[in-house]
Amino acid sequence: MKSLIQLTMLLLLLQLRSVGQLNVYGPVADNLQTSTYNTFGVPTSNYWWCAHGIDVLLDGYLRTRQDIYKTRMKNLLLGIKSFNGNTYINTFYDDMEWLGIASLRSYQTTGDADYLAVANQLWTDIQTGYSNGALDWNKNCPNCKNTCANTPAVIMGVRLYRMTGVAADLQRCKDIYAFVKAHLVDATTGAVWDNYNPSTGALGAAVFSYNVGTYIGAGLELYKVTGDVTYLNDAVKSAEYVMTSRITNGMFFLGATGMGDGGLFNGIFVRYFALLAREGNIPADTRARYNEAIRFNAEKLRTSGISSSNLVGPNWTVPPTTTDYATQLSGVMLMEAAATLDQSFFYKDINYGGAYWGLAAGSYNTAALVAKGIKDNDITAYTIPAGYQVTFYKNDNFSGGSMVVTGNSSWIGGAWNDSISSLIVAPVGATGTLIQAENYSSMSGIITETTTDTDGGQNVGAIDTGDWMAYNSIYFPTTGTYKVEYRVSSLSGGGRLSIDLNAGTTILGYLDIPSTGAWQSFTTISHNVTVTAGTYNLGVYAQSGGWNINWLRITPVASGARVAVAPAKTTTTLTLYPNPVHDVLRIKAPFDLADAKIQIVDMAGKVVMLTRSSAGSIDVSHLPSGVYNLVIMHNGQQFVKRFVK
Repeated sequence: MKSLIQLTMLLLLLQLRSVGQLNVYGPVADNLQTSTYNTFGVPTSNYWWCAHGIDVLLDGYLRTRQDIYKTRMKNLLLGIKSFNGNTYINTFYDDMEWLGIASLRSYQTTGDADYLAVANQLWTDIQTGYSNGALDWNKNCPNCKNTCANTPAVIMGVRLYRMTGVAADLQRCKDIYAFVKAHLVDATTGAVWDNYNPSTGALGAAVFSYNVGTYIGAGLELYKVTGDVTYLNDAVKSAEYVMTSRITNGMFFLGATGMGDGGLFNGIFVRYFALLAREGNIPADTRARYNEAIRFNAEKLRTSGISSSNLVGPNWTVPPTTTDYATQLSGVMLMEAAATLDQSFFYKDINYGGAYWGLAAGSYNTAALVAKGIKDNDITAYTIPAGYQVTFYKNDNFSGGSMVVTGNSSWIGGAWNDSISSLIVAPVGATGTLIQAENYSSMSGIITETTTDTDGGQNVGAIDTGDWMAYNSIYFPTTGTYKVEYRVSSLSGGGRLSIDLNAGTTILGYLDIPSTGAWQSFTTISHNVTVTAGTYNLGVYAQSGGWNINWLRITPVASGARVAVAPAKTTTTLTLYPNPVHDVLRIKAPFDLADAKIQIVDMAGKVVMLTRSSAGSIDVSHLPSGVYNLVIMHNGQQFVKRFVK
């Protein structure tokens, strides 16, 4: 059974890597985030659930950079204070720690000083719960040394120490961690127990997923700040405990939790388990196993565990009949984590500290980096997933000194620290991936409906007749062949959609869908085109009808396999004559050529003519003698025929 699960996970990896994790799980995360807000709004009870609510909303903001997430985060922060008696101070130390962690992350990402003030206030009060080497669970239970009140405190305290440099905070975190390791962790297996009372010696030996997760997170944070590999080894031991003992049919802690407080446990585990896989100095095969386990759980949830109203239950393999806020948040945590697995991450500070930003495959000049939250000359460390490389540039628009890197580095080096103004994230060996899969319906900052919008911007996320949706300043690093892929559906009226550069200067492809009186299902189009190196506005133009675009991606074709065009379809019903030709080439096609884009491509892969022909003939008298491919793009398909001049 174990080998079958491993094979299934491997096949899943091969399938999903071809389209990108952000593209697969990002839209699902969007749907779950929306349903969470629509269903639960700004909750008016349960402090620690709401603290994780802020963390989850921040995940959405980091992925999309949509301000709506920042608004909802702040409303939830203020809401906690309101229903908690107009204060952030709470009876339960773990509740305050969860809010402190979320507030520190929020401050580092948004720069909003209100979050930092909350974190500092909470940390001061949390220290009052320290006695006998560890924190109490709450203010009414002396010597209740619960894991959930101590390992999150280490995570919060170490992150605060990295900002302030207060040595006493770091020492306090080391002491707490030592207590937990000595009294609440199985030294042989790495299992993490729930609670211990030093006055009686009583041990609560239940093993909950969130306690394992935060122990992993605490060890990782201490390792990053001290360099002591013992902390990292502890984290890996507990992670391996889960991988070998707490996975059933590929699922983490299956059946171990219900709803309510337990509904949050697995999502918290995934959050810190994913950080270990990304930032831990661990072998590549170990990192890959951890990431695949997360992917497997996310894919099960995506395909089997979400209800028709986009709600999630405690069992990620079946849709729920009912749920609650905590349980829903746990599912969103999983999906947000899965969306980042093949992203490269960049950090403001050494040892993966400070603000951080995830980028999918693509080209990012200075403006594009700033749109993602990365200030110019502000990168110090990076983590790059297996199979990807990053090219750093000193100057804007991919110029100046450059450096290609793979893997992880907690310190980029003095020559490159705070010196990067543009970068390209690409598969290893690629000459520069252009743009990542992007969910157009989210209308995130890179994609805009321009002034040609015929409906005044009312149908945000849809492209209507006359609308031009553009990526600005897309950089093609070399002249060559690029693969264009896009996935669209049409409104009931059908119509024509074109993918092109600079508002029609170069048409990369058409898609025609007839009127059917109903929505068309999503269709994936893929073909190759030859583009001259340079910077373009690449966009989508609705010549007629209305459209939704699920994603659009452009990647370079490897030079070793370079061809002029890789046709989606070759047909014998396309006829060219005379062949060889002298002056005028005539075309007989089974469709109206007025609706087609025509290219002539030489054997070196260079487009030597771009035209249209309603009369079915092309003047080729100016072409030098040689062999050429005639490429006709019609209705989302390509037809190729060779001729001699």
